[in-house]
Amino acid sequence: MKTPRNILSALAIAATMTLTSTAAMAHSDHDHSTVSYKWAMSKNLQAKIGNRIDSANPTSLLGLNHFEQKELTHYSINVGNKFNTETRGINFLMERTSAGMKIVDASRVEKVSYMSQIPIKKANMLSKFSLNHQSHTGHNHAYLPYEWTFGLATQGKIVRGMVQNDKNVLVGLNSFEQSLLRAYDIRHGNTFQTTISGHQFLIEMTSSGIKVVGHVEVQSVATAPHNHEKI
Repeated sequence: MKTPRNILSALAIAATMTLTSTAAMAHSDHDHSTVSYKWAMSKNLQAKIGNRIDSANPTSLLGLNHFEQKELTHYSINVGNKFNTETRGINFLMERTSAGMKIVDASRVEKVSYMSQIPIKKANMLSKFSLNHQSHTGHNHAYLPYEWTFGLATQGKIVRGMVQNDKNVLVGLNSFEQSLLRAYDIRHGNTFQTTISGHQFLIEMTSSGIKVVGHVEVQSVATAPHNHEKI
């Protein structure tokens, strides 16, 4: 992969200052405002909400384990912040608490607007590059028509790797970062899109982290399904 140095310089500066336009904005632990993006919960978290709603004694409170708490913190959803999320065709306004989160309100999805969605959403287009993958034993080299938003720290790792070596960019991920991708069914060998400071890239998940496969050339090969699809 050949990436112009001026693009890398811009990415390096931007990645040290902020997330992409689809990423989370930082919030104080005591800020009770509603974040501007929609949170796409993993299947496990969606199931937790469903079980709570279907229980004999439903409550608005929902406990989160250490990983789930860390997941919210990773994307700057702090204690006190409210955020929107969707499951079963219903939009839930949630508030993060010290022990988990609670349901503040529920409404039909059509009535709620969002600036964006993180950490995963349907990609607007499929890349021509993405159609060339072959599977082999132990790895599924399928292209996932998703765009993933990496946290600020991971974006920094990617940019530093590109600055150091723009042809074969391998980025190691810690156990949490790998577990976060797996929570959304992204497996070794899968390729997906990401955006860093307005630039789109194809990323392949590897056994130890991720690999930057290429700078995405978006073409009208296929338009991804739109709106309210389950992850």
